[in-house]
Amino acid sequence: MLELKNVKKTYKNIKAVDDLSFRLEHGDVFGLIGANGAGKSTTVSMIATLIKPDSGTIFFNGIDIVKHPKEIRKSLGFVPQEIALYETLTGEDNIEFWAKAYHIERQLFQKQRNKVMDIIGFTEEMMKIQVKNYSGGMKRRLNIGVALLHHPELVIMDEPTVGIDLKSRGQILEAVRELASEGTGVLYVGHSMEEIEKICNRICILVQGKSVFNEILEKALKRDEKKVSLEQLYIEYTENKT
Repeated sequence: MLELKNVKKTYKNIKAVDDLSFRLEHGDVFGLIGANGAGKSTTVSMIATLIKPDSGTIFFNGIDIVKHPKEIRKSLGFVPQEIALYETLTGEDNIEFWAKAYHIERQLFQKQRNKVMDIIGFTEEMMKIQVKNYSGGMKRRLNIGVALLHHPELVIMDEPTVGIDLKSRGQILEAVRELASEGTGVLYVGHSMEEIEKICNRICILVQGKSVFNEILEKALKRDEKKVSLEQLYIEYTENKT
């Protein structure tokens, strides 16, 4: 579905992304991890066609999205770190606003709305409340919901569980699993090794813009019939490289 080949991006002589290649298929939950400044945000911005790479190619379903950005935009759900909701509107009003922004046909809206509510664990009562009165976890979950309204093939989640309670975190992780089970590809950007170990089937570790590890997670964590943690693996591949 999504493939990066030898992608590079430089800012003022600093290599933000340096010869990065990886592939994400339908149903994958692909974890992109690294310290602050490792190149995660730049990578996500290039995939979302917000910025262009200096060189290399990004393919979505075999199409070069640098040359044809509309090919991925119509099939992409983007959950940014910052909450992208209207605080003075209710949850319902936000859902309707974003459905119109995605040009979802009216006859399909109710079906998509109900499906999204199931995924994020929202009730009808919750939908009637103004967003400014939501908890941080509720806002995060609704933020994910609006990104799923148009049934995207690929969803980018950039730190979707930061600063929220354990219950909401569990609901978000369960939503990610459900998306993957239905064939949606998920690019999951995060810092929590525990979360990524739970939900991702592949990971890519970035250090100063370069990929130092890109493997199937389950296979990588097995050592002579013993299991190591993702945190231990991360330390091994990043120690003395930052």
